[in-house]
Amino acid sequence: MKLNAAAVLLANGREQDPALLCNGQTRTFGELRESVARAAAAWQMRGLKPGQRVAVGVPDGFAWVDAVLGCIWAGGVAVPINPRFSENEWSAVMEEADFRFVLVEPDSRLPSGHRAGVVAPDELVVDQRASDPVEAMQVEPTQPAIWAYSSGTSGKPKAIVHGHRFAIEIERIIREVVGVDRSDRIFATSKLFFAYPQTNSLFAGLKLGASVVLDPRWPTAIDVAATVAVSRPTVLCSVPSLYRNLLKEGLAEELVRNGVRRFVSAGEALSADLREEWKRHAGLSIVNGYGASETLVLVLTDRDDGRGLQPSPGISVTPLNTGADKSPTRVCIGGSAIALGYLNRPREQSEHFRDGMFCPSDLFEIQENGSYRFVGREGTLVKVHGRWVDLVAIEEKLALLCPEILEAAAVLVPDADGLDAIAVFYVPRNGIDTADLEAVLRAHTSSMPSYQRPRQFHPIDALPRTPTGKLLRRRLQEFHLNS
Repeated sequence: MKLNAAAVLLANGREQDPALLCNGQTRTFGELRESVARAAAAWQMRGLKPGQRVAVGVPDGFAWVDAVLGCIWAGGVAVPINPRFSENEWSAVMEEADFRFVLVEPDSRLPSGHRAGVVAPDELVVDQRASDPVEAMQVEPTQPAIWAYSSGTSGKPKAIVHGHRFAIEIERIIREVVGVDRSDRIFATSKLFFAYPQTNSLFAGLKLGASVVLDPRWPTAIDVAATVAVSRPTVLCSVPSLYRNLLKEGLAEELVRNGVRRFVSAGEALSADLREEWKRHAGLSIVNGYGASETLVLVLTDRDDGRGLQPSPGISVTPLNTGADKSPTRVCIGGSAIALGYLNRPREQSEHFRDGMFCPSDLFEIQENGSYRFVGREGTLVKVHGRWVDLVAIEEKLALLCPEILEAAAVLVPDADGLDAIAVFYVPRNGIDTADLEAVLRAHTSSMPSYQRPRQFHPIDALPRTPTGKLLRRRLQEFHLNS
């Protein structure tokens, strides 16, 4: 059965219902279907052929949606790119991918000398207006439709290739686990080049016939609250670090007063302490999800119903360690949104894609009730003096107990004797004396068991993160060794 992912995503919205809201403007489903079909015609008029790639490196908004879905509608392969890419990051991507076109703002850092045709958003709009809508190109479900770039926490970002089949059940988990329907408005705080908001908010929301709120600004707690006040979303998808900052700014209750009734977290581990603090202030819990750019959807979800992380509807999860040993294990994940694989990465392909399933490097503990406990991403579960230590739990405890810091990160480092120990990097609020603050942090951690207790504290201007906000712990370890 042939299909087109963009057409599948836009098939269910009622003609006059709002599909997108951005900066005070609204686009109905009828208007969106026509603009996407015209964008497809514009790409074809410029010479786009089936299977050719279009890099889209513009801020979130109507132009982003038209360009990406229009490319897919025309049979091309859409490649969302962080519009804040440096020249070196663009160079790395351009060397690996043979783009037919690159859609960027005039002030982008795209290096000179590339072979792809550069298109400005305003130029695409002119072409759309001059083009008649075209029918969506029907293709095989496994024909590439969109790439997602990994965030690069373990090295150079990888291009992850997804086929048109990703759209078949893209909305199922948000509908069945979170309870979203066409009456809802969904707002994801992370940017659309990141797979989590792109698929779980935009694509899933559109397929449900719901409304999706877009914001071109880079997210801060204050701006997120302002967008909620104006656009009145009923569902908020965000990440733990942003939820923590919303708490620190005293904005959790305001979000609920302004209409948000369901909260979703993914992208990083959500600690029990942070969730409980959120419930205490907002009066509502957070649905916690685990997913990856390779899975698109949240393949494990915890509704805070006492059952823990469970496989999401339509998802199969198989532990690699099936013996009596209860140590943390990798898992294999199956579902219709699983990627086809990596671009030109045969070693990583064979390691992480097995019999049509995705096998991440992340580790999980299987609980007595059959649920999964996420215990490791880029060294978040470490052993100190033979005991397991959860670095995320230490970070969240300090962030919630110590208002003088904006955020903290814990890493495993060698102590003076070469033995493993915990060091904490923290970002102090402006004007706070770091010597006094270190004394406060040591007081907060003094009651911890000795193997959990941080031995060193480092003030830092900002924690190193990927473009999607994930913490780069190895950079902190390097900083500690070189300090």
